[in-house]
Amino acid sequence: MLLHLMAHYGLRTGEVARLTVDAIDWSARSLLVEQFKTHSWLALPLMDQTLELLRRYLRDGRRASQRHELFLCTGAPSRPMTKGAVSQAFKDRARQSGLPIAHASAYALRHSFAMRLFAHGVGIKAIGDLMVHHGLASTAVYLRLQTEGLREVALPVARRSRSEGGAA
Repeated sequence: MLLHLMAHYGLRTGEVARLTVDAIDWSARSLLVEQFKTHSWLALPLMDQTLELLRRYLRDGRRASQRHELFLCTGAPSRPMTKGAVSQAFKDRARQSGLPIAHASAYALRHSFAMRLFAHGVGIKAIGDLMVHHGLASTAVYLRLQTEGLREVALPVARRSRSEGGAA
């Protein structure tokens, strides 16, 4: 469940670790996420698939506990997952998958999220806003594999001749 939230909503490891059961608004079909970097909150609309996965996780996957944190460590005593534990969960799943991603970090999911948005025509500014980046340069790092795509959508620049007063 936590990897799904990271892959489909671009959440950071710390954001996932801080989620609470109360952050899920079932009637509004949204998830309230604390964005630690900006000290703000973001309400994300939840897809049908995510709502069903959350229901199943809370019913069958989450250990019984009075704690409010959504994701708990599997061992006793009952305690919330740390962002390090979230990263380790990704590494464990990556290794188990047999895919050539054993050395990737959990942030690969965030990069993939940004690249999927870009591939679907979402603008760089909107992606940066969703990912809570302070500038386009930060977002560009996440899209570094898409530089050829950026060249394809660049607008041609009209050149002025010297007789028009411009440099040729």
